[in-house]
Amino acid sequence: MENKINTTNVGTFTALKNKNYRIFWFGSLASISATQLVTIYSGKLVFDISGSEFLLGLVASIFGIGTIILNFVGGVIADRFEKKILLIITSLAMAITLLILALVDAFDYETVAIIITICSILGFITGIDWPLRVSIFIDFIDDKSHIVSAVALNSLLWQGMRILAPGLGGFIIAYYGTPIIFFMSSAGFLIMAIALMIIRYKPSTSKPKIKKSFLNETMEGIYFIAEDKVFRVIIIISYLTMGFAMSYLQLIPSLTDMYKSTSYGNISSQVMGILLSVGGIGAVTGNIITSRIKNKINLGKITLGMNVISVILVFFFGLSNLLTSNEYIYDNPWISLNLSLSIIFIFFAGISNAIFIVCSITILQMKVPENLRGRVMGIHTITFSMLTAGALVLGIVAEFLSSSISIMIFSGALIIFNSIIYIKNPIIKSIN
Repeated sequence: MENKINTTNVGTFTALKNKNYRIFWFGSLASISATQLVTIYSGKLVFDISGSEFLLGLVASIFGIGTIILNFVGGVIADRFEKKILLIITSLAMAITLLILALVDAFDYETVAIIITICSILGFITGIDWPLRVSIFIDFIDDKSHIVSAVALNSLLWQGMRILAPGLGGFIIAYYGTPIIFFMSSAGFLIMAIALMIIRYKPSTSKPKIKKSFLNETMEGIYFIAEDKVFRVIIIISYLTMGFAMSYLQLIPSLTDMYKSTSYGNISSQVMGILLSVGGIGAVTGNIITSRIKNKINLGKITLGMNVISVILVFFFGLSNLLTSNEYIYDNPWISLNLSLSIIFIFFAGISNAIFIVCSITILQMKVPENLRGRVMGIHTITFSMLTAGALVLGIVAEFLSSSISIMIFSGALIIFNSIIYIKNPIIKSIN
């Protein structure tokens, strides 16, 4: 079995030399930032209204579950129809829905029920949007030796903006409130739609001539993943790690609640912004490191190894918060042990998880058959939905125990599971 991926070692930003990809990337910068702002701050809005960890996890999971439900359909659509037109439609639909949420919040009509309803609509739209997004960018690359750079840059957006955008949002909310966040998010998707309208390209000609039912085409993608061990293992560990370890990010509003009463006043939003920004810097650092990986490096071993390391760091993040949760932080919260340890662990967790994500996506993108790309990569994008869907489970446990203990329970279980995966999969570890 051939386990080498033939690529040319290129710079981090080489793919941006392709004009269409460059336009797409900057449009995606706006829309992905918008997505990350909404997934975090819709939860914060609910937590501020209710004070419930369960509802905090629920509103995040509603978005993720909606995405998962339509993700399979989105993958089939991506392989059947013109991706660009559909992506423009989904971008405009997201912009309109987010504008409604912004207006509801601005005029103080927000309730938990309304927020959950809007988040479910956003999740359904995203279920169509993401498979289109992850399968179309390959068509914007003229020089195929730039694909690895494009994958790294795409992951840089997802990983970096997943934390950087909410991090900056924390400071914005502290001064201007949550409505401005949702107005900005609406504008982000409008920018994406405009960017797509500017792009001119020749779509892939590998569409199937014989149309099958949506169910049959969906099952083709699932069967391929089930029969190919590399795809099967990578996608399963991606789901579990994002769903039950990295979803700790959704509980940050609860963990920073202790900073509402300090000598500096209520600084919980600022602390939340700092933690998420630091995690984002870690994710960006991990992406840059990955884009510099040489051809002869063992990509498979790095993928599985970084997955184990990331969940270990999440476990210690939870442990540090548990041990310092009763710390007296009133006098000078900015130099508290709680904040210092949280910054350290969230930074390195961001690095290791980003390396895992980029390496795993690179392996899948280079190995997936072109006629199955939309469906297979669409199924893989459920990984990012698991980040919010898994928050419901963590939130339920947190409601009865605590957010710190909930994080430790699930990340601890994944340390064991991912370590076994690392030991038992020599085929993946042999991929160079």
